Amino acid sequence: DNIATALYQLWMLGALDNTGELTPMGLKMADFPLDPPLSKMLIMAEAMQCSSEVVTIVSMLSVPTIFFRPKDKEEESDAVREKFMVAESDHLTLLNVYQQWVQHRQSNAWCAEHFINSRAMKKVHEVRTQLVDIMRQQHVPE
Repeated sequence: DNIATALYQLWMLGALDNTGELTPMGLKMADFPLDPPLSKMLIMAEAMQCSSEVVTIVSMLSVPTIFFRPKDKEEESDAVREKFMVAESDHLTLLNVYQQWVQHRQSNAWCAEHFINSRAMKKVHEVRTQLVDIMRQQHVPE
């Protein structure tokens, strides 16, 4: 049952054809060390001219939560987190956090001040660099 569901998902994403063979899209998707929907999202972002934003969002989704909430500062950390919120989307909130982190020169002090895990953000940056490298190999502009 799980295998059938996975095959159906790959077919729906265009990674498999009707005979179960990998499609050109599936071959591209297989190059990324990601869940298939995230791989497809990266590939399709080129057509929508938002590859840079999507690779950042996918990278942010690839690590455990970036926010921390100390028990003695719950209200303060919640208030700081709200400043990053984008009402339309949690994904845009993650993009906003990353862009601000880069704008503040990837500062550990900035992370601490905003209750953001600096190690997680460094991991996000590593993942993003790896994905951008794969995108370049596939001639997908960032």
